[in-house]
Amino acid sequence: MRLDRIDRDEEILVNIINCEDEPDLNDTSLACRTVDVSEHGLKMSISMSIPVNTLVGLRLDLPKRLYRLEGEVRWVREDGHVGLLLNDDSPDFKAWMEQFQLDF
Repeated sequence: MRLDRIDRDEEILVNIINCEDEPDLNDTSLACRTVDVSEHGLKMSISMSIPVNTLVGLRLDLPKRLYRLEGEVRWVREDGHVGLLLNDDSPDFKAWMEQFQLDF
């Protein structure tokens, strides 16, 4: 694990916003689990294949706060892990950054 990542196992709701490679996936929602998080991204465990460059909406309901974030799939592994780069234009990105620095 990279030093800038923190192991975190939380349920996360994912909504596929835009998948150019597989448009039938658009508007698909599913529950996933985080594996680790960082200020600008996260790794999650997912039960279906999502192509790289897919834009997703995230709802992460932590004990102290609900975070609504958006991210882009940057990599996919055969073990069901997906890497996301968070979009800094996400509704709660600033709060995510602040909370990450304080509590994680």
